[in-house]
Amino acid sequence: MSRLLSPIIALFLVLPLTLPAQAAEQPESAETAINPPQTFKNTYEASYYGFSITVTHELSNTAKGKKLRFFADSMLASIEEISYFDWPTEEQLRPTTYIYKRRGLGRDRDAKLKFDWDNGKVTNNVEDKPWKMDIHPGVMDKMSFQMQLQRDLIAGKHENLVYDIADGGHIKQYTFAIVGRETLDTPLGKVDTVKVERTRKNDDRVTYAWMAPDFQYLLVRMQQEEGGDEYTIYIHESEIDGEKISSFE
Repeated sequence: MSRLLSPIIALFLVLPLTLPAQAAEQPESAETAINPPQTFKNTYEASYYGFSITVTHELSNTAKGKKLRFFADSMLASIEEISYFDWPTEEQLRPTTYIYKRRGLGRDRDAKLKFDWDNGKVTNNVEDKPWKMDIHPGVMDKMSFQMQLQRDLIAGKHENLVYDIADGGHIKQYTFAIVGRETLDTPLGKVDTVKVERTRKNDDRVTYAWMAPDFQYLLVRMQQEEGGDEYTIYIHESEIDGEKISSFE
């Protein structure tokens, strides 16, 4: 089962998942360019080898700040990730807590990162084996960076899309590039997109995302290629700030 679910998880860990559709009908301005959606709930679906996989990705407001949640579920396994973060400045978000839970993939796994910005530290408790490392302003977790990339694209930053991520006791860099434009036929209709690639060194995995600029770079398709296999997933349902997107057309 992990062989079936892991490619889908990998797709969602490296790319942003939604942007505000309402902005597509309004003139772009400096104010709208720096404001992410207040809430959203998107659903993605795929089927591999007879197994149905449903992915929910949602943003909500809590007493702890913004909450970004990812949940991938099949009949045999599930993975949940949660990131709490805030925006101390208009340009850069700041994560406070990251939670990971895996169930049903042969062995349960839990992890929790706590960001201590006053002391410049992040502590991770993975299966009761904690570690701590230094962090600098701008470091994010594997979920919250999606919202940072989202904001950068809306603001017109289409080059040097590089982000520092706290992962496994190290600072890792995630790098992205816009590589083309395509019109896609999706479950919500045809839509013009830009094609974004997650670039990696010394890795045969290739990950692409197709995002709709007219809907503020809403993600409509993702694809990962690895070892001759190809995994693709489309958006199934989308709701932004309480308003459902019924069709792109």
